[in-house]
Amino acid sequence: MRILKRPFYFVYLGFINLKPNIMAVMKVIEVMASSDKSWEDATRKAVAHASKSINHIRSAFVQSQSVVVNNGNIEEFRVNAKITFEVK
Repeated sequence: MRILKRPFYFVYLGFINLKPNIMAVMKVIEVMASSDKSWEDATRKAVAHASKSINHIRSAFVQSQSVVVNNGNIEEFRVNAKITFEVK
């Protein structure tokens, strides 16, 4: 195994470990959100709503997307997002 030493971190075959001796506990919650503009806006709303009660959010994964259609027009964009945060 080739190890490249750099200041403040080590690179192991492309994996960057900024804190080599510290492990984090992560938790995943599922949030559903909607927007009348776009899926991106619905995702932003899901993260913004979760951040009101949760700190240390690390990532959001959009599991599914859907739309509400009425008379041939899209009325609402919906996302089901999984939000990962660190438990301190």
